[in-house]
Amino acid sequence: MSKEIESVGKCLYCNEIVDSLEIKKHLEKHLKAKEKESKNNATENYCYVEVESENYFLQLLVKGDAKMKVIDTFLKKIWLDCCGHLSGFSHRQYKVSKSHSVEDVFQPRVKIGYEYDYGSTTYLELKAGKQFMLPTQKKDVVLLSRNEPLPLGCDICHKKVATSLCSCCLWEDESHFCDNCKEKHGEHCSDYLDWAEMPIVNSPRMGVCGYEGGTIDKERDGIYGK
Repeated sequence: MSKEIESVGKCLYCNEIVDSLEIKKHLEKHLKAKEKESKNNATENYCYVEVESENYFLQLLVKGDAKMKVIDTFLKKIWLDCCGHLSGFSHRQYKVSKSHSVEDVFQPRVKIGYEYDYGSTTYLELKAGKQFMLPTQKKDVVLLSRNEPLPLGCDICHKKVATSLCSCCLWEDESHFCDNCKEKHGEHCSDYLDWAEMPIVNSPRMGVCGYEGGTIDKERDGIYGK
């Protein structure tokens, strides 16, 4: 995917749209303020976790004593799960299992890898931010922000937003199409009309295997501008 595509996210706390390069700093300001407000109340440790894959990102707040399994489950629900494939975390120097505590793994500035599906693999990078003492949240994983649907253009007319893609031609010059141009692609790609047409979704798993979208945060899992 082109790095020229603008990637932005909406802040959970103030609804401001923020550039991907600034979203972490923006959210941490909110969390520091909330931590200060909660100083004299009962609190628990929460870890700030960034998840990235090219232009796609998730900004998460995860309960420190939760197991890594909760992050694995969340990633599958919002970005990845299509056919129940295997998944796992990795680090160059030590083993990371799904039974490890989040706060033990995500010490500030730690980076780990994540893989979903060891055949047609989707790779993610997870980065640890600061840890915050906050009141107990309703869920173990809080979605602080996520990139808004990316402005993927039609590869044929270069004028309209893409509404579908061809999984058979995903690594070729023409793979994303608007409603008007997709029939043109079907004229010389029988696989597209037969089985390879897939929806545009807000995920790095888009177009791979049988993935057609997540099961949570569906309002931001669609087409740019819709």
